Amino acid sequence: MAAHLWFCLFTGLIAFQGSETPAQLHTAEDITGKMRERADGVRSLAARYSVTTYAAVLDQRNESEGRLFLQRDKNRLRLEEAGQTIVSDGESLWTYVHGNRQVIVSPAQEGAAGTRPDEFIFNYSNQYRYDLEGMEPVDGTPCYVLGLTAVAPTDGIPALRIWVDEGTWLTKQVVYSDDMGSETTLRFMDFKLNTKLPPGLFTMTTPENVEWVDLR
Repeated sequence: MAAHLWFCLFTGLIAFQGSETPAQLHTAEDITGKMRERADGVRSLAARYSVTTYAAVLDQRNESEGRLFLQRDKNRLRLEEAGQTIVSDGESLWTYVHGNRQVIVSPAQEGAAGTRPDEFIFNYSNQYRYDLEGMEPVDGTPCYVLGLTAVAPTDGIPALRIWVDEGTWLTKQVVYSDDMGSETTLRFMDFKLNTKLPPGLFTMTTPENVEWVDLR
């Protein structure tokens, strides 16, 4: 799990005035530097998020919502969605798929950029080159738009775009595509930073008669 989250992708439109360009407002380096500074001050985080996936082959759109909780000093994580719950205590990762009535227990992985919502907030470090594309609002919030391109062949996402909130330097939106032309949009809402999170959030609890599969 990428619970050791150290590089924040946090995310807005401000209208350009006169001949002012995005590079004159900020450079990509300026923005990522402010994102790092913001991340350094985040000990805990709670947020809501939505995921919209458009499958081009089927011309089908799916939407879901969830809640995210992070305790960064202990690398703890909780993700709650309609169909699954994911919990990590920093050493082990529990994934409970409600429909299967099964919990998969695996070692927590650190440092790998994946496609879980938490992995889009802090975890891209030096794997990508960042280019400032302009500004665009998300839910009325002014955001810088950054294009990310992998600097080397990767098992993760080769390219994506993020919308960085100009006021908070938090990631507001992420968009990426796959080889089949499907597009995923992830949007974060209602950030709460450095509030006390109940320890019980990071313990997996399930109904009775659920199968546990331990892969550690």
